[in-house]
Amino acid sequence: MHSLTYLLAAFVLALSILDGLAKEEVSCKSIMGEMTKRQLQGISKCTKSMKFKNGKEKSQKMMCILKCVMANEGILSAEGKMDKETFAAFLEKEVPPSMKDRAKEVLGKCRDAHGDALDPSDEFCKSYDPLIKCFMGAVMQLCPS
Repeated sequence: MHSLTYLLAAFVLALSILDGLAKEEVSCKSIMGEMTKRQLQGISKCTKSMKFKNGKEKSQKMMCILKCVMANEGILSAEGKMDKETFAAFLEKEVPPSMKDRAKEVLGKCRDAHGDALDPSDEFCKSYDPLIKCFMGAVMQLCPS
């Protein structure tokens, strides 16, 4: 369960960086702090809306929670897919101009490698795992150290 918690936290951080950077050009650290709160609220909202029967089901469907967050953030289409148009629209809306090229390059590799393999009908959303893990690693490359 601890590994799922860390995975969830890293994913939240990744989305936080992306979403927050578009709002205004500020430091990554301040964006991460502020936007992590928003993402945790999104995770809470998705978790509540999914009405899990018990902790085991919630644990088994952790990727479904993250899928829900991505859908709510506009990264996925309404069908639960990550087509090139939806991804491009997300980047256009959420990434500041100064980082657009870098985000397209770094995150685009994840979309290209894993975006077409998503299976929205999978009860446990396991097909989203490689994409989410790729995003987590890629987002860390967006901000200068």
